[in-house]
Amino acid sequence: MSLWYRFCRSLVFALGRTLWGLRLEGRENVPATGPLLVTSNHISLLDPPILGCVFPREVGFVAKRELFEVRGLGALIRSLNAIPVDRARLTVTTLRALERFFSAEKALVYFPEGTRSKSGRLGNPKVGIGMVLDRFPVTIVPVHIEGTNSLLRCLFRRERMRVTVGRPYSLPREEGATSERRERYRRTAEAVMDRIRRLKERVPRADDRETGPPAGREDEAAMRGIADAGRSAPNTKEGMETSE
Repeated sequence: MSLWYRFCRSLVFALGRTLWGLRLEGRENVPATGPLLVTSNHISLLDPPILGCVFPREVGFVAKRELFEVRGLGALIRSLNAIPVDRARLTVTTLRALERFFSAEKALVYFPEGTRSKSGRLGNPKVGIGMVLDRFPVTIVPVHIEGTNSLLRCLFRRERMRVTVGRPYSLPREEGATSERRERYRRTAEAVMDRIRRLKERVPRADDRETGPPAGREDEAAMRGIADAGRSAPNTKEGMETSE
């Protein structure tokens, strides 16, 4: 893990914890090693940095190709392990980048819905996640995130910014005729989205109106984990160019 990544992660975590009462639940569900596909709902532009700051290991992201064309922003997100994708299709270039990423046993954040939900409700998944898992049957970690689209309400603790991590799982690889491939991808995408939906239904609401942000055991563990990672994690960052 590079010094730059550690710095950005610590900075975002401090801001999220102080300003919006950021909480992490289920940190123990994140495998320490091995390739991972972290699947999450998507409600805000803040989702990638918030997920990156609470995970106890370095993660990468897929981001729409247009973001890499914005001066300054493209260089920033590339330095934080972002992989450009075409939202309309998965190109050979993207698949090769994903293959290099998983071969290095890294963790990748993927939003199955393909775009942000303006209403905050869970949307329908795109078949792209099914295609990725068909090519790369890695371990999946489901995540539900909330509050990143309600910054003012979180600031005054009327809502809670929270990341809930579910238990890792894997899906059996389906075999079938080429003509059935798209249907296979769709079933896989629905199965992945169902895990996120189940996490959302379990999220407790009792403390949403607390007046202060006391740290629970999960928060303390997260802060200790980030501090420990900053002291002891080796520098394993690998640059990745995915230009076509």
